[in-house]
Amino acid sequence: MRRIFLYLLIAVLLSSSLVSNCGVLGQNQDTYSVPLQGFVWNHTTLKALVVGSANESWWNPIHLNATLRAIGQWNDAFSTFASNYSDFAYLSNLKIQATVANEKLQGFDIYVNWTQFPLSNSANEVGLSTIYPSRDSTINYSTISLATHTNHGDALREVDAQNIALHEFGHSLGLGHSNFTGDLMYTTYSMGSSAETISTLNVYGIATLFAWTLNSSNLYPVRNWLVQKSVILPSYIPYEGLPVSEQNKYLQTTADNPIVQVLVLMYLILIHPEVFSVVIIFIIIFAIIALIPRRRRPVDTG
Repeated sequence: MRRIFLYLLIAVLLSSSLVSNCGVLGQNQDTYSVPLQGFVWNHTTLKALVVGSANESWWNPIHLNATLRAIGQWNDAFSTFASNYSDFAYLSNLKIQATVANEKLQGFDIYVNWTQFPLSNSANEVGLSTIYPSRDSTINYSTISLATHTNHGDALREVDAQNIALHEFGHSLGLGHSNFTGDLMYTTYSMGSSAETISTLNVYGIATLFAWTLNSSNLYPVRNWLVQKSVILPSYIPYEGLPVSEQNKYLQTTADNPIVQVLVLMYLILIHPEVFSVVIIFIIIFAIIALIPRRRRPVDTG
C-alpha cells in the first residue's frame, strides 16, 4: 500500500514538473509583443515624486530604496538600448528624475505612494499604475500605488518591492502587459522571485511611444501616428534582459539564501490557519499510511 502511494506521489510530482517545463518551453517563441496603452508623454524628462510614509508604523525604508533603484534601472535601460541600437539613439534623452518628499507636491509627472495592504480585496494586487490623459492622447500625469504587505499581512521583500516598482513604472511610461511569462511586463508576478531585468521588448515598446522626438512637430495629433495597439520585437533585436548598473542592482542578503527562503516559506505557510489545516491533514494521512502493517513475504526455510 505504501509503495503504491509512493509511486502515485512520484507520478504527481513528475507530471507537475512536466507541466511546468512545458509552460516554459512553450514560451520559446518567435514573437514577443507588448500592448501600448495609446497615450504618450509630450516631454522626455519625467519628474517622479516619491512620497514616503515615515510616520506610519508599518513603513520600512527598504521600499523607498527599492523604488529609487527601480527608477535608476529604467534610466540604465534607456541609455543601454540607445547605445546598442543607433536607430533609437533618441532614447538617450529620456530620463526619469526622482524627488523624495514626505507629502504630495504639485508639478510632477509621476506620483508614487505606498499603502500597507493590497489595493484590492479580491486579489493580492500589490501594485497599481493609473494614467490620466488629455483629450489629445498625451499624458497629464500618472500615479503609482505600491503595497508594503500582502493580503496575508506578510511584508514584501526588498527584491519583490523593486520588481513590482519596475513593472508599475512600465505602465506609467505607456506599456501594457506583454505576452511572455518571463517578461517584466507580464500580467502576473510570483512573490519570492529573483531580481528582474528590463527587456529589450519593454524598451522597444517605449521607443515606439517616444519616436515623435525625432521630429517634435509630428507629435500632434497623436492618433495619426500612434495607430498600433501593440508592438512586436523586430527580428534583428534579440529578446534579452538589459544590464543594470551596480548602484541600481538589488544586493542579495542572507534572506535571499535558498535554505533561508524555504524555512521562511514553511513558517509563513504554518502561521496561516487555512493552509495549516491542509498541512495537518496531509501529516495525518502520512501517519496512517506509515502505521499500516506491511504484508511480509514468507521465507522458505526448506
